[in-house]
Amino acid sequence: MEPSIIVEKEGPVARLILNIPEKHNALKFDDLDTLVDALHDAEVDDDIKVIILKGRGRSFCAGHDYNDAVRSYGLEVTEPGVKPRRPSQRSRLLRDRKLGENYMAFHYSLKPVIAQVHGWCTGVGLYLVELVDLAIAADDTKFSHAEQRLGLAGNTWHLNTQIITYGQKKARELLLLGDNFDGQEAQRMGVINRSVPAEKLEETVEAWAQRVAQHPRDALVTGKAMFQMALDSLGGSQQFCRGYVGHTLGTNLRLEDDEYNFLRERRDKGTTATFKERNKVFE
Repeated sequence: MEPSIIVEKEGPVARLILNIPEKHNALKFDDLDTLVDALHDAEVDDDIKVIILKGRGRSFCAGHDYNDAVRSYGLEVTEPGVKPRRPSQRSRLLRDRKLGENYMAFHYSLKPVIAQVHGWCTGVGLYLVELVDLAIAADDTKFSHAEQRLGLAGNTWHLNTQIITYGQKKARELLLLGDNFDGQEAQRMGVINRSVPAEKLEETVEAWAQRVAQHPRDALVTGKAMFQMALDSLGGSQQFCRGYVGHTLGTNLRLEDDEYNFLRERRDKGTTATFKERNKVFE
């Protein structure tokens, strides 16, 4: 089997490449752990000045691998009328704290990270774009926070960053509605720096990486540290503590009889069909 994360190093540039193209680079928890390990390796490599995060195949990242998430959280419904024995809150908090630490690793990376975005960019994919230093996307990229339709409704890992990026009202709109938006709209909202034609995406990202790499090594890490301190004065680190507790609560809901039960429908119809049905419910 090919690795889920490919690392390329060329001169001062490291490329972290998501390599699960058959699933639009939807990440299992272990894949995200591996990605963060690769990030840390690039941070300590003194030859590397800038890091590019990209996806192989048709998409950048379509979020978490939902089947993996359901199994990890003990939410698999296998028999009608029989509820699974869910993990303890303490074990759930430990898992979610690790997830929060993974997002935090990109937020607090020692070196600048540029996201190269195309295809689908949802859930964890969009979280990473929101948290890294720079982002360039293809015009036809499909962004969304559709993961919020799974019972989160505005409960995310990094609300401070999202409010700063989008503004309070727009952040609430994106999280409560979960609608798609394209690269040009993403640039207008400030979540990416540039939206370019798909055929220009890679060359634009590579050019930016080379320009960033002209700075001295110490200047890059000092500038990043100062930026992080400024974010901390706005609640940059506390947001992840709230995020992992909120995620544990948000993935342990009691659903009433008149509310759409994604897990029950998934048991009867399968994951792909249920995602399509869920989107119809919201749209």
